Amino acid sequence: MARALQYGDMTLDPETSVDPKDAAILRAAFVAFARYGLKRTSMEDIAKGAGMSRPALYLRYCGKEDIFNALVRTHFQRAEREVARVLDAGGPIAETLLAAFHAIDGEAVEAMLNSPHADEILSADTPFNQIEVQEAHARITAHIAAWIAAGVADGRMSLRGLQATPDQVAELVMATKFGIKSFAKDFGSYREAQARVAAIFAKALAPLTPDQAR
Repeated sequence: MARALQYGDMTLDPETSVDPKDAAILRAAFVAFARYGLKRTSMEDIAKGAGMSRPALYLRYCGKEDIFNALVRTHFQRAEREVARVLDAGGPIAETLLAAFHAIDGEAVEAMLNSPHADEILSADTPFNQIEVQEAHARITAHIAAWIAAGVADGRMSLRGLQATPDQVAELVMATKFGIKSFAKDFGSYREAQARVAAIFAKALAPLTPDQAR
């Protein structure tokens, strides 16, 4: 059973260059958004959580939407690095894919899916339309495509019968991974669905046995 992640558990990637005050703001915003939802969270809530005045907060961010956008950007910056590390580490296909899914999620998805405001938070599209987020998403997809291509080259994987390139398979992997949230009832069912998706893609990418190759 998954550990119930407390809203205050969010940590920022030490490799992400974030000013200490901005880090405090992002942590406070993460807590507030998960606890109250996007609509009910106020700049006052975030300022109080970050230990600063509301006017001081407005000197750094123009509003809570701006802060939420920054949270998503920071999340994807961390995710990109973690996915690259997971794929470089190697291992069985299903385990590696599942680890990549978890790396993309970080701690944020568990807290948000466990939030009573999960639907509202996850339905927010604007942050994901940011150029920086889209570029990070594209680079993560490219990492997965390169991993598949390398697996095909050394015989650990096969695209036979898939009628797809490594890039196309990687795009499908990412689309499926992000689509799970639309029907997952809670974090537990979300994780279970991720494991099934990883197993399905692993089976599809597994090299043919000598008997199958005949």
